[in-house]
Amino acid sequence: MRKPVLLAAVLLLIGGAFGNFLRYAENPPHRSAEFGSIPYEENGYRGEEYRFSEYNYEILQADTTTLRLYQGPDQEPYWLFIAYFESQKYGSQIHSPKHCLPGGGWQILHHDPYALLLPDGSRKEINRLVIADRGRRQLMLYWFETRGGAIRSEFGLKWDLVMNSLFFRPTDAAIVRLTMPIDEEGGGLDGALSRAESYFRAFYPAIERALPFSS
Repeated sequence: MRKPVLLAAVLLLIGGAFGNFLRYAENPPHRSAEFGSIPYEENGYRGEEYRFSEYNYEILQADTTTLRLYQGPDQEPYWLFIAYFESQKYGSQIHSPKHCLPGGGWQILHHDPYALLLPDGSRKEINRLVIADRGRRQLMLYWFETRGGAIRSEFGLKWDLVMNSLFFRPTDAAIVRLTMPIDEEGGGLDGALSRAESYFRAFYPAIERALPFSS
């Protein structure tokens, strides 16, 4: 066998063995998500736990989730959904709303970056979607959260997974999503955004503590 061919074969074997090692090597997180610590009542908001159909959870394959409907002091509904995945390596990768919404009949009218103002005055880069179905418009704010912080894009989430795998860090991740109606009587999109900011001012600290990423 010629030397270049032999070298290529050896490199392929080493690459394959290393890739297989990365696939199965796992550094588990020190704790899971604790959504029970997120309050159901805060600053005039009152929430209840709901569930999707079992089929949805089988497709999602998350380790821990919470789906809550809060009624705000303004009597507007706020749907909070958070799903936490202890590992993204074995088929339990996060489903992006960009892919799931069209399958559920929703049309994505706008998709933009948005700088969410946090209670400490800093801003978090997240996604802002305006979606519509049968004449109803809704605002959706969402982002992915990992040990590297907030991530907006699906590509960024994949890259984060690769880097965490290479450095043998936990590959756990979560998606945080808030959905609420847009109505003209409530100020349209600007009014919905203002209400979403108020909601996160009340609940973001508890959401951050419930996820196992903060120190």
